[in-house]
Amino acid sequence: MKILFLSWGVFPQKGGGLEKVTYYYLKYLDYFNNNVYLFILNLTDDVKSFWNNKLKNSKIFGLNMKVYQSYIDYFKYESFTLYKRKIIDYKRAVIEYKDRILDILKKMKLDFDIIYAYDWLTALAGIEIKKIYKKPLVVHFHSLVYDRVGGNPDVLKYLYDYDYGIELEACKYADKIVVVSKREKDILVKYYNCDEKKIEVIYNAPDDDFNIREKINSKIKEKYKIVLYLGRMTMHKGPDYLLRAAKKVLEKRKDVLFIFAGTGEMLEQLIKMAADLNISKNVIFTGWVDDDLAEYLYSIADIFVLPSISEPFGLTPFEALKYKDFIIISKQTGVYEVLKNALAVDFWDVNKMADYILALLSYPKLGEFEIKLCLEDIKNLSWKNSVEKLISIFNSLV
Repeated sequence: MKILFLSWGVFPQKGGGLEKVTYYYLKYLDYFNNNVYLFILNLTDDVKSFWNNKLKNSKIFGLNMKVYQSYIDYFKYESFTLYKRKIIDYKRAVIEYKDRILDILKKMKLDFDIIYAYDWLTALAGIEIKKIYKKPLVVHFHSLVYDRVGGNPDVLKYLYDYDYGIELEACKYADKIVVVSKREKDILVKYYNCDEKKIEVIYNAPDDDFNIREKINSKIKEKYKIVLYLGRMTMHKGPDYLLRAAKKVLEKRKDVLFIFAGTGEMLEQLIKMAADLNISKNVIFTGWVDDDLAEYLYSIADIFVLPSISEPFGLTPFEALKYKDFIIISKQTGVYEVLKNALAVDFWDVNKMADYILALLSYPKLGEFEIKLCLEDIKNLSWKNSVEKLISIFNSLV
């Protein structure tokens, strides 16, 4: 099958989780002998080097968009509450992506059987390509604006001319919609009036090289137990709720250090909040973290918390499990559907969140049992299996 694959980037590029997901879907679509033509913002040197001789039947194309570096900076910038508005105009970038790929397809005369587009960022391009070339369109949503505004449906009406409007169009024109959790499917049906019969759920998976790794001995562990949050400092991720829980934990014991790793528009607000709560001595904000630092933080953490207000899936608990971190996740995450035996709380219940943290620190056997059950939960998940499900969807349309 010849697949026109539209994404924003691919590993080793790093902006958010989308590049990693694109990597796995490209890898296994190619593995199963499909001809994949992946179009991304820029075909950077690291992508050329990494993918050299790795693909049998497929090719990666760059659209040479100047917005690429701004997109990367958006996720790296340490503190950009005001700066972020100047850094990237996503709507303009989405239109530019559409225009550039239409122009390239016209010149290349590329033959393809199906269009596979990621999120609202490429959905507009996918819709236009479908109209012109009369090919079936599959849109794969890895997140929705409903999640990005913190699960507040009242805000959606103000975004008709932005990402919400494009997502609505995708629901209308796509032949199939793929989502990463049943939770996202329910959101599409309720808030997007999307045809339930169009929607298929395909879960994300742990990395191919997933295996249990040893903890690192660190001097800081002689003094503190460590609770880790690693992710963007943004509203829908709920880091402020973990800070409130931290206050309650520190009222009971002082030997706990809370590490918030990552950056985002809430960073300055969270630093101020920690000071207002009078817990700054026990809270570290690292800012942007690279892969090496992330691995180190997972390896020294005792507990990993994902307190999201609205999370389509959430891959970070899989990373935490590699290092035998005890995990606490919110019930408002897609990964909660997979990690059925993880300790889970409603994001707003900071009392229970604090109680779980204290219980895991006081009774490590509880955490060890949790890890054992969670590893059982995910043993049948793999990116290879996920791609096989996607191919079956493609086959039903071609």
